[in-house]
Amino acid sequence: MTRSYADMMPYFEFCLTQSMKTRDAMNCIEDIRVGAREEERIDVFPNPNPKAPILIFVHGGWWLKTTRKHWSYTAYGFVQHGYTVIVSDYTLCPKGRIPDITQANRAAVAWAYEHADEINGDRDRIYLAGHSAGGQQAGMMAVTDWVQHGLPADVLKAVVPLSGIFDMRVIQHSYLNGFVQLNGESVQTQSAILHIPDSAPPIQLMVAEEESTEFHRQAEEFLEAWKAKKLDGSLVIIPDEDHSTYIFEMGHPDSPTCNAVVDFFKKH
Repeated sequence: MTRSYADMMPYFEFCLTQSMKTRDAMNCIEDIRVGAREEERIDVFPNPNPKAPILIFVHGGWWLKTTRKHWSYTAYGFVQHGYTVIVSDYTLCPKGRIPDITQANRAAVAWAYEHADEINGDRDRIYLAGHSAGGQQAGMMAVTDWVQHGLPADVLKAVVPLSGIFDMRVIQHSYLNGFVQLNGESVQTQSAILHIPDSAPPIQLMVAEEESTEFHRQAEEFLEAWKAKKLDGSLVIIPDEDHSTYIFEMGHPDSPTCNAVVDFFKKH
């Protein structure tokens, strides 16, 4: 059965309520502008201790729903594990386009590198994770040539795409394209599977056991293509959860989702 937007409203309300509580309870530097567009801002949750590893989290919402304010709750678990957390944001479709979203998240990475000391972060330990539409973006960050953006080639030490779409042709042929407006060029440039380089950070793909077969297929095919380039990659399946429920667990420091991400980053 297909979920409607109305069906998802309790999900968004839960995220928003939990995120408001998180911002009230934690040290949060809000609304730092990192890009040219008004919406290209970040919220930062500095770790109390200096030189903490930095996690950049890219939110989902089909590229057209939610903002960083819905996703602050994801920071709590990682701050408890010793991270400084940045929740990035971007101009939603159809006002913006997916290439604009990619550029906004690259700007967030650049900001983190350039301002790490100001947020108790370590510029030599920057990691990135994203869920759903943010998982697609995590894939794009993993294949980015950072030298072309004035950053070290290994600015990202590891990347975790959760429930990502890496071949965007499936979106181009879905109802979503009426909103995201992929064309012949952008569907190519925004499909990470078509741009896997010879050198890239380690990735850990994640999906929930109960989500749709397409998310599993996308992860499996991307991992196969990644390993074909002899790159470091793995796949973690979170049992007994679906697309929405396992990202709820991101904010709990002892949850399987949070621990799987932290354990992977510790290796890199």
